[in-house]
Amino acid sequence: MPKTLTLSLDAYNVPISVFSDGNGYERTLADTGATEYSIWGTPLDSGPYFEPKHIWTISCYLTKQEWLTLKAIFALSDKRRRAQQNYRITLHDYIQEFLEDGVPTRGIAPGGSAYTVGSSSYYPASFYARMFEPKYNLQAGLRPYFTSFVLRELDKFV
Repeated sequence: MPKTLTLSLDAYNVPISVFSDGNGYERTLADTGATEYSIWGTPLDSGPYFEPKHIWTISCYLTKQEWLTLKAIFALSDKRRRAQQNYRITLHDYIQEFLEDGVPTRGIAPGGSAYTVGSSSYYPASFYARMFEPKYNLQAGLRPYFTSFVLRELDKFV
């Protein structure tokens, strides 16, 4: 499976596979809490009781057609969000496999497979996400649209 991040909404679909050097693709967890210590040195943990959501920070190179499709996905999603309709963008992450204890609890990205190591499973996962407005700088080359944007997970894709 190629190392891509695929975004889709209705008939729009854009695979992203050319990322900038360094941190062109980064998937992190939103707030997972903090550890503080009492005056006796006892750890005091805080954080949400629900599974933390993911955040993707993307810097990539796109063709003009890919840029226009990405912008159309954002525009349609944002229009639906403002109208309080279903604005979820489907995201298939073939770059960083999702690892969890036990059997898979998320949708496996199309064409992907789940594997196990010990009692854990890992697989290319699907997510529902919200995109924040993508921006670009025009450069020379086959993929002249140097694009950056952020995605935030909304709810679990099952």
